[in-house]
Amino acid sequence: MIKKNNLNKGFGLVEIIMGVSIAIIVFLSIGQVMILSLKVSSDKDLKLRALNLAKEGIEVVRNIRDDGWTSRITTLTSGTTYYVATSTNQWILTTLNPGLIENNFTRTVTVSNVARDGNFNIVTSGGVNDPGTKKVTSTVYWNGTAKNIQLVAYIANILND
Repeated sequence: MIKKNNLNKGFGLVEIIMGVSIAIIVFLSIGQVMILSLKVSSDKDLKLRALNLAKEGIEVVRNIRDDGWTSRITTLTSGTTYYVATSTNQWILTTLNPGLIENNFTRTVTVSNVARDGNFNIVTSGGVNDPGTKKVTSTVYWNGTAKNIQLVAYIANILND
C-alpha cells in the first residue's frame, strides 16, 4: 500500500494565489507606466502648442511693425501687457483680454523700450533710448497661470517709417 504525504496538501492553492498576485502586480505596474506615459505626452503636446502660440505672438508684432512703425508700434505703451486680437482682418494689440485660446491658453505680449550704450550694444540699465528698436516679450500661460512659456525678440524699424 502507498502512503500519501499530507505535507503537499493545499500547496497547489498557495501557488495559484501567488501566481495570480504576481500577475496582478505586473498588470497594475504596466498600467501605471502607461498612464504616466500618456500624461507626459499630453504635457509635451501642451508645451509645444504654447511654444507655437508664443512664436505667433512675436510674428504678430513683426506684422504690425511692417504695417507702420510710427502709427502702430510707437503708439504702444512700454511695459504694458497687450493681448493679440484681430480687427477688420488685421492683427492688433489690445489691453482687453479676448479670452482663452483653444479653451486653455492665454497669450500676452509686452513691448518695451530698448537702451543702447556708447558702442550701440543693447543694455538692460543705463544707456540711451533707441527709438528704432523695441523688445517684444510673448508669454503663453496654460492650466490657469500654473505653467507658462516666454519668448523674447527684438524688432527694429527696418522700413524707416
